[in-house]
Formats: sequence, C-alpha cells, structure tokens
Amino acid sequence: MTIIFHHRPGDAAPSQAERIWLDFLRALQALAPEAQAAFVLHVIFETSYADIARMIGQPAELCRQQVEHARAHALAQRPRRGQGEA
Repeated sequence: MTIIFHHRPGDAAPSQAERIWLDFLRALQALAPEAQAAFVLHVIFETSYADIARMIGQPAELCRQQVEHARAHALAQRPRRGQGEA
C-alpha cells in the first residue's frame, strides 16, 4: 500500500501535529509490510512477539528484529529539534 500526501495550493497549511503524523506514516511506509505489522502490533497494541509470530506467520525472533529495525528507522527519520518548525 502506498500513501500519497498532497498539499494543494489554497489549502490551510498542515498543523504541527499533522506534520508529525505524516512524517511517522512516511517512515512506516518505507518498511516491509511484515515489519509495519510487527511494529504496530508490538508498540501500539503491546502484542507479544510470540503472538505476532502466530499472526503474521514468521518466527518470533524475526518479529523482534523487525520491530527493532522499525524503531531505529523511525527514530532516524524523526525531525531534529528546530527542523521543520514554522
């Protein structure tokens, strides 16, 4: 799935919260679907790696690695303090 973000001329500028949310979605979108699912299930829904493994059909250790990779990727993509502030 590809999420496309458009800002049309004349539209109100996105709020800081909207920009942060879009940055998060872009970072998540760059990951493989299995890594996206593992990250959201573990971080947002506090699902165990064993349960994630059963849900997406991969070994629990691979799910853990995908979550750690996704976390590192998201942190690397986050705006630094002072960047993107208008």
